Amino acid sequence: MEQKSGIRDPSTALVTGLYGAQNNVKKNFMKIGRPGYKITKMRDPVTRQPGLFFQLQFPQITRGIKPRYRFMSTWEQKVEAADKRFQYLIVAAEPYESVTFKIQSREVDRREGKLWTHWDRTSSTSFKLFGQD
Repeated sequence: MEQKSGIRDPSTALVTGLYGAQNNVKKNFMKIGRPGYKITKMRDPVTRQPGLFFQLQFPQITRGIKPRYRFMSTWEQKVEAADKRFQYLIVAAEPYESVTFKIQSREVDRREGKLWTHWDRTSSTSFKLFGQD
């Protein structure tokens, strides 16, 4: 009785190299602190929907880098105790530290014109505007 290993048997072998070599390259850079920011509470003049306007300054941002953002639920983070009343907005850009804003846990309105982001390279300023239901 011959016992075959899945590695030697071509019918059960895994296909390797299908997606190319996957190298996890870790970028090493010195973090230079937090960016400057200004937050403004606002309301849509037509619908009266509340919203937040974030203005972040990155004067020494790495050339060719655009700030990234994402919304994170309270259960994804491990720094504070989970509280369903809040969610987090995270903004990151090299070589700055990531900045996190704790906001009310309401649904973010992602319709056209309601979630707006802009990156101004000349003034190194990022703008984010979103409405909440």
